[in-house]
Order: sequence, then C-alpha cells, then structure tokens
Amino acid sequence: MSKVTIKDIAKYLDIHPSTVSRALRDHPDVGKELKASIIELSERLGYQPNITAINLRKGRSGIIALIIPEVANYFFPNVIKAVEEIVHAEGYQLLILNSNDIYLREKQNAEICVRLGVDGILVSLCKESSELEHFKELISRGIPMVFFDKIKQDSDTCKVSIPGEQAAYDGISYLLKNNRNIKRIAGIFGDERLSISQDRLSGFRRALFDHGIKPGPGLIHFAYHSEEAEEVFKYIWNGKNRPEGLFIMSDEILQGVIKAAYELRLSLSREIKTISMSDGFLPNICQFKIPYVKTSGFDLGKKAAQLLLQQLKEQRIIKGNYFIETPLID
Repeated sequence: MSKVTIKDIAKYLDIHPSTVSRALRDHPDVGKELKASIIELSERLGYQPNITAINLRKGRSGIIALIIPEVANYFFPNVIKAVEEIVHAEGYQLLILNSNDIYLREKQNAEICVRLGVDGILVSLCKESSELEHFKELISRGIPMVFFDKIKQDSDTCKVSIPGEQAAYDGISYLLKNNRNIKRIAGIFGDERLSISQDRLSGFRRALFDHGIKPGPGLIHFAYHSEEAEEVFKYIWNGKNRPEGLFIMSDEILQGVIKAAYELRLSLSREIKTISMSDGFLPNICQFKIPYVKTSGFDLGKKAAQLLLQQLKEQRIIKGNYFIETPLID
C-alpha cells in the first residue's frame, strides 16, 4: 500500500488539502467536528506526517550529527548515550556518523551533514585530521559545531576535552604518594601522533620530575591498539629493567595490559603498582584492584551536547577550551 498523503485524506472527505493540513496542526479556524473527522480518518488510514517537509518549513532539519572515529570501544558508546539523551530531550534526532578513524571518511561525513542541512554537529576528529579544511563550508554557513575529545588545540572553535596532562600528573602523583619507595615507573601511551597521547605523556614526565624521578631508559612506550599494548607490556615485564610502577593512558591500552597480566599470572596491584586513566568499566571487573583517573565518556558527551544546544538556542558561547572533571577513584 502506498503512503497516505494529505491529498488522499482531502479527496476522501471532499475538502481542500489545506484544510486537512490546518486541522492536523490544530489550527483554530477549522471547526471541531470537521477537525475530529479529519484526525479520526488520518489515524484509520495510517497517515504519517512528512517530518522533513515540516522541518524545512520551520527552517530546521531537527537533526544533530555526531561524527566519531570509532564505536567499538569503552569510551564512545558512553559518549553516544549521553549525547542522545541530551538532544532527544530537546526534540532533536541524532545522526551518528563513524569515520573509522579515516580522513576521507570524515570528509565524506562532513559533506553528508551539508547535504542534510543538519542543525548542529559534534565532532571527535580522526587521527589523520591535522586541519579543519573539510569543515570550512559548515563553519561558513554558521552551523553550530563543537569539537570534543580528539580536537585541534589551536583552532578557533568550541572544544571540549579531558584535561589529559593534569589528569596524568594527578595519577602519577597519587601512585608515588601511596608507594613512596618505587622509582622505576613505566608508561604505556597510545598513538604518539595524537595530541591526547602527547598531553598525557607531558603530565607523566612533569609528575616524575616534580617528585625527583628521571624516566629510565626503555620505560616509555606507545601502542596503537590493545593487542600491541599486550605485547608491549610483556616486553617491559620480561626486560632487564623491570618497572616497579606502571601508568596506563587509556582503557584500550588497559585491556591489552590486563590480558598480558593474566597470561603472566601477575597482579597489577601487588607485583607492579598500577594507575590507569579509564572510563571505569575495566578497573571494576578485573580481579585485582586498579586505581584510576576517571575519564568519563558520558560526562564528555554531555558537556559537548550542552554547549551545542546553547549555541542552537542562540546563547553566547565563548570559543575556546572546555574541560570535564577527572576525579581519582581508589
């Protein structure tokens, strides 16, 4: 059966389509009895309003786009959950676009947003994005945008992120405060090309320096994914300079380290004192106690969505960096 239209309802009742349209919008110039007849018939025939057409008349799409580099990890599902809750409560539909951490896909996603005329965009950049040229048309059209998590620090945009340097500093300081005798501390970081990795490495080094510790040779490592983190940790543990403490910069790295620890049959709380940056899921399900600096994807998504909605409501937003809190969970 073809889709029922306003013209079909009007033809059935032998009235003008504009009368049907006004009745369905509860316009006062349509009589109560006629309005009731139109509504009853539209429900019986299964009429569904054309939301796209309605929104176009209102000058809005009703869609907010969320561009992210990946979905399948511990962080972004919580981002999505927070954003969906916030924007849905304001009457918006959420369009999720995954770049798969590829620049070309991210560029294509930006073009999709142009074609659909989305009302606002939330973006976490892929690792290949060094400039924002592919978002220029959206910015020139005045479409509100908020960049979050993986951002371009020096861009004149609204940005929300985790204070990575300070969070890493706090984590190492906590580790040293509670384990005063340890000196050899290893750190495993993500892709060294990413600003979030460099920020956390900077906080790691600064904390060691402030506590009078020099990073020993072979104790700073990078891993692009959890499988590589597993091999890196095995290499560190089986090396000549076995560390007494360990800093882990993310849940993806932590996943690989936990797997390696189980295989090596060692505890990340006894044999090697460990601190991680985490959304909280992994530290709370493994058998050994791992304190962590909470880097909440939900809080980040919530803050980014709130800032975007403030722009959509034409409230004044000062462009710059916004941060979420990163409490230490023992």
